[in-house]
Amino acid sequence: MALSREEVAARYGAAMFGYAKDMKVLDSVQEELQALKEAVNENPTIIRVLSNPILNSIEKKKILSEIEKDFSNEVQSFLNLLLDYDRFSDLVEIIDCYSDLYDQEKSIAAGVATTAVKLDEDQLKRLGDSYASKYHLKSLRLKNQVDPSIIGGVILQVKDRVIDGSVKNKLKKIRAQLVEDN
Repeated sequence: MALSREEVAARYGAAMFGYAKDMKVLDSVQEELQALKEAVNENPTIIRVLSNPILNSIEKKKILSEIEKDFSNEVQSFLNLLLDYDRFSDLVEIIDCYSDLYDQEKSIAAGVATTAVKLDEDQLKRLGDSYASKYHLKSLRLKNQVDPSIIGGVILQVKDRVIDGSVKNKLKKIRAQLVEDN
């Protein structure tokens, strides 16, 4: 029975996480994998070439050796393992799984702050720090999404928790209360 893409990502991501933790290189591997993910997202041809069944393994190893030369031995070994087991097409999902495990280990969360106007980095950091403190996290990485329709305030979404402090939501609640009172 073939494994689903999610099962493959979970197994390989967990294996890489366990290995990096044993070797005490969680942080450096996380940085390298994020850099690799960014490079792959900018140039998806890398994955197509390294998972192409037409190319033989010698050609793929040559290509991979050029890509991985600046990475640590741990990441190089991992990338070669993916190539040997023909799992390179799952690389981004595997990196995401590793990142999720890393974030859990380090009490880090990621979220989206939706605002009517763009927030600067300092505002995002203060908002993230406030949330992290309230919910016992070491850190919260926030991306800013602009939606002028919320009028003002902020909608903060972290994992499955949504905190809606938008003016639009407050006006909606006031309207509902006025309709209820009549």
